[in-house]
Amino acid sequence: SSLATAIRVTSFFLSAPRDFQRPRSPRRCRRVAMESRAGSSSPHGAVPSPAGCSSSYEADIAEHERPGSADYIAHSSSFLVNNVLERGSLKESGTVDESPPVKKKGAFAGVFVPTCENMWGVLIFLRFYYIVGQAGIWQTLCVVALSFAVALCTTASMSSIASSGGLASGGGPYHMISRALGPVVGASVGIMYWLAITMLAVLECLGAVESLAMAVPETEFPWHMQAIGSAFLAGLALTVWGGINIVTKLGLFFVIVVFYTLFSFYFGLFTAPHEEGGNEWLTGLSMANFEANWGPHYDRNNSFGTVLALFYPCFTGILSGANRSDVLKDPPKHIKHGTFAAIIFSFFMYVSFFILWGSVADYRYLQGHVHGGNEDLESEASHFDVGRTVVQNIVWNPFPKSAFIGIIIASLSQSLQCLIVAPRLLQQIARDDILTVLKPLAPLSKKGEPTRALLFTYLVAALLVLIGKLDLVAPLLAMCFLVAYAFMNCSCFALTWLKSPAWRPDWIHQKRWRAAYLFTAGMGFVLCLAIMITVNALWALVACVLALGLYFFINWKLEAREWGSAMDGIQYRLALRSLIHLEGSQQQCVNWRPQILILYRINVAEELQGIKHHEILRFSAQLRKSRGFCVVACVLESERRDELAMKRAAEEKSIIKEIMAEEGIQGFAEVVVAPTWSEGTSYIIQLTGIGGLVPNTVLLDWPDSSSEAVVAEQEKKDFVEVLQTALVAKKAVLGVKGLRDMPTEIVHGTIDIWWMIHDGGLLILLSWLLSQHRVWRSCHLRVFTVAENVSEERAKGAGEVLTQTLRQRRLIDVDVEVILLDHEIMEPYTFDWTLRVEDRHRFLRELHPNSRQLEPIPLEIDDLFDMESPQRSRAPSSAGDSPRSQRRPHHQGDEEHRAEVKVSDCRKNGCTSEAATGHKLGSRGHGHSIEAAATSAGHQSTSAIVPLAAEAATTSAATRSKSPFESIELGEKLGQIVHSRSKRAQLVVMNLPDLWGTEDDEVRNYMRYCDVLTQGLERVLFVHSSGREIFDICD
Repeated sequence: SSLATAIRVTSFFLSAPRDFQRPRSPRRCRRVAMESRAGSSSPHGAVPSPAGCSSSYEADIAEHERPGSADYIAHSSSFLVNNVLERGSLKESGTVDESPPVKKKGAFAGVFVPTCENMWGVLIFLRFYYIVGQAGIWQTLCVVALSFAVALCTTASMSSIASSGGLASGGGPYHMISRALGPVVGASVGIMYWLAITMLAVLECLGAVESLAMAVPETEFPWHMQAIGSAFLAGLALTVWGGINIVTKLGLFFVIVVFYTLFSFYFGLFTAPHEEGGNEWLTGLSMANFEANWGPHYDRNNSFGTVLALFYPCFTGILSGANRSDVLKDPPKHIKHGTFAAIIFSFFMYVSFFILWGSVADYRYLQGHVHGGNEDLESEASHFDVGRTVVQNIVWNPFPKSAFIGIIIASLSQSLQCLIVAPRLLQQIARDDILTVLKPLAPLSKKGEPTRALLFTYLVAALLVLIGKLDLVAPLLAMCFLVAYAFMNCSCFALTWLKSPAWRPDWIHQKRWRAAYLFTAGMGFVLCLAIMITVNALWALVACVLALGLYFFINWKLEAREWGSAMDGIQYRLALRSLIHLEGSQQQCVNWRPQILILYRINVAEELQGIKHHEILRFSAQLRKSRGFCVVACVLESERRDELAMKRAAEEKSIIKEIMAEEGIQGFAEVVVAPTWSEGTSYIIQLTGIGGLVPNTVLLDWPDSSSEAVVAEQEKKDFVEVLQTALVAKKAVLGVKGLRDMPTEIVHGTIDIWWMIHDGGLLILLSWLLSQHRVWRSCHLRVFTVAENVSEERAKGAGEVLTQTLRQRRLIDVDVEVILLDHEIMEPYTFDWTLRVEDRHRFLRELHPNSRQLEPIPLEIDDLFDMESPQRSRAPSSAGDSPRSQRRPHHQGDEEHRAEVKVSDCRKNGCTSEAATGHKLGSRGHGHSIEAAATSAGHQSTSAIVPLAAEAATTSAATRSKSPFESIELGEKLGQIVHSRSKRAQLVVMNLPDLWGTEDDEVRNYMRYCDVLTQGLERVLFVHSSGREIFDICD
């Protein structure tokens, strides 16, 4: 055999034409080019070179690869023999179909005829007269029109998908849905469609058994429907197992029988009655019967949904063209033309049948009162008797029982076709390896038949045939088909709405045709759901739950596939639209939330060794409860930004993603290549985010003072540079000190909030967010507010205002203590106070230009005094009034609800009288002057406060030149006060002072001041707001 193969291969190449050449690889092109440059030449004449090769390449071909040469035969024969052996191995494995090529068919033979044959089932012969007798003519026509509309819309969707660029292939409708809506939806709908086709095979088998019982009453016995139906089903399965060629040869015979049976019914309806002196209600075609049967006459067991369920399966064969798309000459064109022609022709045929049935006899006869009385029709035997009488008295029978024989053969032929299509559909799903449980059904037999899928389909059908009643199978069948059609229409609608580049049906770029696609697909989807609910709301719910259950199960089990999905496009479109709208809404008080950018220092070597440093990620998860927008960013320090650096950055990014998944953090990971860590963090802070999803809070670790001197100094300088960049970019900064000691289990104690002049609302909000996590949930919140230049009475009033405000926001379990300090101690926090307040008020005016409210929250300590001070309360119509002074959280009747607020006077000289000091903030610059300038005379323009801002800046510069706080004594005094109250706190949340500068001495003094301030505290969260936080913690 091998010798014979070699001889045939050699003979083939010796007799091949000269221009037959095997494909050239780029490696051979390069080799020939090198030989040419080396001075090699060819004795042959020059010929045109293939694209991408030099002329010496063609010379080499002429010498070594011309037909008949040894090299040519050796290379080409080896290539072909390997190909033959490969195809042989594939054939043995059952993955290659070696059947001869099938003759291609057109729209009539390939689509119209099989579609009509699939739609014209047993229900036409056994249930049409009953439907008219129950629903009347006009409601029956409504049933036909509704079903036809669904078929028309679904056919339009199928045709558009088929013409969109080859999506309709050998996979049939499953292939179209899976490649349009993705494998998850495709598999879910494909399984529902397979179940529907299997049920259709069962329905036709039961119809054949019912016809047999009408023709031969002797076949009736207990459970005869199940017994004979199982026998019919087994015989049909064996026929399919014997090969599709047998069915193909019988196809013409089946078509002739179907058309003969339809003709016998038509002829009988026109010539009825065939016997004189029969039933008085059987009069033949007459206008009187038409008028009497025009309206509905439902009995107690039937309704519009019942007759709709009985009729709808007559329009369930519309996907037959897609099932045969691989044997069509032009699948997109022939599927569209053939299917539309089939459903339109069937529509008029059904209408004519119903009009004839409604005109041939009285509705009581059609309902089954064939003997002229009101006999009971509940028993199964009575149904057979009614059908037997109707068919014998109305249908034309050229020889005895010919109509029954035609019904039986037509039913079994359609059941046979269903048993051919269903296993192939199931094998397609199993071959895609979407569900591992179906994987054993994927292999084909040696003949290329899906034998395993056929066996499984038969077992399911054998169980369904035990239902034993045609009227019970019909609604279940309708539900399964409607689910498949609904998702197909949804597929077309989604692809058209998304304007996907891969979605290219005919005339899609014209607006009117695009609108037509949207209308037909959307209407088809709605009508499918409407019919399901009309037929049976409970069964509709079961079908939807089953489909959704399959969807979520497959989505849970399925890994990513290589084909796309319209669901991805829907998510992209919604995400893009949401990002655009979110950009402006993030400045609303109800929408503001911390969107955290974590600056993470990763040690890849230690991570690979199992040494984990995930403390900052865990703390972020506690702050966000593992939800919300989060970006974990890392800097890869490298002087070069070449391919190697980018590859290392990609590896670090994958490691960070694994860490985030391990810690249960939802978010994004980014790695930036930069010469230094501070430069890289500057890139990250400026460029991270898009639209409304831009981080507004930067979270980083506090520099470790225990490190080596050089390393510690560099880390402190990097920290200050990051702080400066973040504040310039209008982002809040969170610096966490003591990260390694952060708890991971539930702790008990207190969370102490030290409100140092600024950022009060943000401090309380962050503490509340932490307290929602299980680790901090058992901790009690304490707020320490620091005030200066006020009396104890006014300090207590401000504390009561804060307590009442927090209670109104459901923060009841909060203790408030007001600490009175000298101005000198607070100078590191207040030297730049004027500029911060001015910037904050300017931002609020830009955000709400038509509102007089400047402060929606008590951001500064002074806001509490403004809210509390009765002297500042004026009439609403006063010109220079600040709206803050109008807010009174409590009234005289609320005295019993006033909280006990502790006031501690830690000043050198004790309490100072209010008359002497007032609350003018004179030592802080021009804070209230700025506010007054901003609010008086109905909001002056921003330019009106420029001189005040310049004066404030001059004052701040003068303060910095004196540098009274370069001494650590101020930090030590304030630190002693903090330590005496919070040394046992589980967490201290504190303001981060404004930067003093970026010079080395200023950085060193700044960081040393913060360390001294928190000396002795185990865990500290430093907070510095951006002034752009918009949230309301008061009523």
